[in-house]
Amino acid sequence: MKKKIVEYYFDGTYSFSISRDANGHKVGTLKEIKSGTILAESIPQKVLPENVENLFNAAKIIINAAWQDGKISPEERVVFDQAFADVAFTEEQRKLLEKEFVSPSSLDTLLPDVTSREDKLLILETSLLLIVADNEFHPQEKAFIEKLIAAFKLDVKDYSLLYLMLPESVKKYIVKESLHKTFAMKADEIKVLDKLVKVQESTEIDHDLVYAKFVSNWKNRSARYQHLKTY
Repeated sequence: MKKKIVEYYFDGTYSFSISRDANGHKVGTLKEIKSGTILAESIPQKVLPENVENLFNAAKIIINAAWQDGKISPEERVVFDQAFADVAFTEEQRKLLEKEFVSPSSLDTLLPDVTSREDKLLILETSLLLIVADNEFHPQEKAFIEKLIAAFKLDVKDYSLLYLMLPESVKKYIVKESLHKTFAMKADEIKVLDKLVKVQESTEIDHDLVYAKFVSNWKNRSARYQHLKTY
């Protein structure tokens, strides 16, 4: 069965066509136009040009989240740069990100540009991980998360899916700080969800891991936040 191409790019020498596989995931085929030789196919979804602007906006929100405790250490800044080193930001975008570390943009100017469900979930998940990476949870950080939730207006099923993914060290803050009420999840629902999660060894959450996972998960966020049929 011939796959339907949903996006197509070319520069005169190469073409890159994007279709969906049997599971509905985006995959790409790279072809040399002159010879017709297929150089690579079934390439998983990447950070394509049309997604870089969205990623740039999301990165600014993540920097904003990191600022909520009032500081960003030089070490944290280094691991941020390392995580985003291979992203195709323009020089102008990178200069603007530099400014975000000095004086972050107002969240109100950034949130309207976050429109896809997957982007919202990834930003919210990453923000929660960042905020507890220093083993603290400040009132300003709680207010930041609640502002994301109010702006994103996600479904309770999305929050349940996110809750299942989060490590135990983050879940305890969701309950302790009553964030589950903002999530529109009830205490008895949380008990049911906890029974579905296998007990795992606790993994230390650090900034290096959080930023690296954010960039990695951006590339496969559509698949990451799929609702399973058995859910």
